Parts: sequence; C-alpha cells; structure tokens
Amino acid sequence: MMFSKIRIGVYVALLAAGFVGLACSSDGTSVPAAVPIATTEAVVRAPASIPEAPTAGYDSNQAMHAVFPGFSLTSQEMIIALDEIAIRRDRSLVPVLVEIIRYMPSALAHDRVGDALRAVTGQDFESDNWDAWMEWLGRNRADYPPPSDYVRWKIGLMSDLDPRFATFLRPALEFSRIDLTEVVWGGVLPDEIPDLRNPPMIAASEADYLNANDRVFGVTINGDSRAYPLSIVNAHEMVNDVVGEEPISLMW
Repeated sequence: MMFSKIRIGVYVALLAAGFVGLACSSDGTSVPAAVPIATTEAVVRAPASIPEAPTAGYDSNQAMHAVFPGFSLTSQEMIIALDEIAIRRDRSLVPVLVEIIRYMPSALAHDRVGDALRAVTGQDFESDNWDAWMEWLGRNRADYPPPSDYVRWKIGLMSDLDPRFATFLRPALEFSRIDLTEVVWGGVLPDEIPDLRNPPMIAASEADYLNANDRVFGVTINGDSRAYPLSIVNAHEMVNDVVGEEPISLMW
C-alpha cells in the first residue's frame, strides 16, 4: 500500500467564482453582479383561488427563462414571472427557483423568490436559506421535474459564470446519466483548485505523518494498490493518477 508524499498545506481560495460540483455548498462566496431588483415593498402574493396547474396562455419554459435569464436579468421580467409561477402553482419551476435563491442580490429579491416557492410548495423555509431548500428538494426531487428546456437554461446560467461550463454541460442536451438539477456551482472557476496529479508515493511503513485513525481512499487495480489520505485530497478535491496502468480520477 502506497501513500502520497505531499503534505497538506493551507489552501486559500482567492477568487469569488466557481467550480461545478454535485450538490456542493458555497457559503460566503461572491457571485456576478445582477441588475438590482425593483425597490417596491410589494411581495408576491397568490390570490385566494389558485389553479392546481399551469393553464392556457402560460408556458413553463418561457417563465423559466424570464425568472432568471442568466445574470443579465431585468427586474420587471423577474417580478412578472414570479407572480405567474406563484398564481399558477407551477411545480416544474421549483428546481429553478431553488437554484437561483443563492444568486439573489438583495433581501427583497430573496423574499420574492421565497414567496413564490412557499406558494407553490407549501414549505416554510426562510427565503435566503438555500441549504434548507436544497436538502428538501433533494428528498422530493421526483415530485418536481423541471421544464423540458431546463438543460438549455442551465447551460446558459452556468455559462454566465464562466463560458467553459458550457463545454461541461452541453453533452447533456443529448444524453446524461446525471440529474442536472443536482449539479450546482461550487464557488470557484474551472481549474482554480489545482488537482493532485500523479503524486509521488512512499511505502505505507514510511507514512509517519498519518495517524492510525486518519481516513484514506484505497484503490487497487491490476494488483497495484494506493491510498490517498483524505487530509491531502481535501485541499485538491480531485486526484488524477495512473494505477495498475489504468488512468483514474478521484473526486471529493
């Protein structure tokens, strides 16, 4: 069994933009500036009688693009779209609204999106509590499938963060084994967190920097065994190596 020789260091992320991860959190990171939401005190309110599903004259795909057309959103489009979503209780827009909560530029914007979400779902999470909304949606995702054009919308949203995200996501227009509603921005741009690439190895008996209860990722391929300490992998989030003459990628 071999261990990586590189010792963990202090990793400091200096950029406030992001890497795509699966359901990663990015508390405290900055996001690209968006056009401010109108400063009116009005909030989204559903009328007493609300249809259970979208009706004629309303299109979920159009509402999705209007409620957050990338980071160049206009306040009036967003307000109208949120009103429509709440009034019609459009369940397909729930994954979209949950995703954009984290990008809202003000408390008023959070409240507008939160009011629409509460009107549609009946949940009572705080408007700016993205973690709570994401955890709830993860448990109930099958009940809220997104609109048919969601993949295209998602590519546009992520491309506004960095055009390279389109390269990662565009194949999903044809086929994906991953539910793209679970793919979220991790807080840094592509390649801003350096991967651990072909790290030098030492024998397990020489790994005196590890404690007995330290966790490692164990990999054995074609009789070749490696152990990648979590304390080292954590700073890189990705390991690219060759084990047993086979290329591997390990993500954390």
